Amino acid sequence: MSDKRKLSVEEQIEDLKSKNVKFELCTEEEAKIFLTYNNYYFKLKSYAHNYDRYRKKDWENKYVNLDFKYIMELSTLDMHFRRLIVRMCLDIEHILKTRLMNDITKNSEEDGYNIVRKYINEDYMVMSNLYGDKEKSATSELIKKFENNEDNIPVWSFIETLSFGKFIEIYNFYYGTYCGKSYSSYLGNIKFLRNAAAHNTCLLNSLKKPYSIKINKNKNIMDKLAKTKKFSTSYKTKMENPVIHNFIVLLFVYYDILDTKANQSMREAGIKEIEELFFSIMLRNENKDYFEKNDAIRESYNFVCDVIKYLRNCKQKLL
Repeated sequence: MSDKRKLSVEEQIEDLKSKNVKFELCTEEEAKIFLTYNNYYFKLKSYAHNYDRYRKKDWENKYVNLDFKYIMELSTLDMHFRRLIVRMCLDIEHILKTRLMNDITKNSEEDGYNIVRKYINEDYMVMSNLYGDKEKSATSELIKKFENNEDNIPVWSFIETLSFGKFIEIYNFYYGTYCGKSYSSYLGNIKFLRNAAAHNTCLLNSLKKPYSIKINKNKNIMDKLAKTKKFSTSYKTKMENPVIHNFIVLLFVYYDILDTKANQSMREAGIKEIEELFFSIMLRNENKDYFEKNDAIRESYNFVCDVIKYLRNCKQKLL
């Protein structure tokens, strides 16, 4: 049995105080309300990972200059960040499906059924999983039509039944079979971030080394940053962070894939949300003062803002 017992809200406050978390910008009563109605202790305290701890013996594992208000505000900003990521990924998924359907329509070698047959032959488990979960699926009526008719499943129906991850698989399968511009090399990074955001996983709790996971950096994006004077000396360090790296990939793809006249209104609405979060909401009230002395948070924020400004003003094709 774990030696970590359940704590009451009052005990959670005392636990934080024992770790030198201050309650100067936020009263203990306000903290209790936040921990009762807005967030829970395990999740909230993870944002303290962005802050240094004392190393001297008597103060070991106690935080340096950490007020409860800081982690409270970080958790709120993270909520906005996750919502933005989900919105951007929904736009990207829609455009990817639209472009895929258009390419298949124009492809004289593909009738829209053959690609599904080939894909199923490569990985039949996708069908087993669809059938197994069909009663819990919003697309159950479509899935039922596939049963006993697997040789005649049209791709335009098939992709409507797939998770984002499985859609990426058939997307990559198609462009690996036929030629055409694709975003395949970026979609693994986007999937990682989208899934984390959609499952409400904390993202802004890991801005400080050491990072919990290692990633394969996207070569195309790294090359772009290396060739841009603004980032040529700083990008490598910043892109070590998995969340920052994957969000930068998401930004590049978002700005690029929607850079058409037909998608202009969607692009402008999305960019407005991106800039509102980073240039307005993240700077509201005392946020700048809260995080100014935290190098990991301040430098990560400044780097992402610089990339957003670069993408907004870039006149050449991004990807």
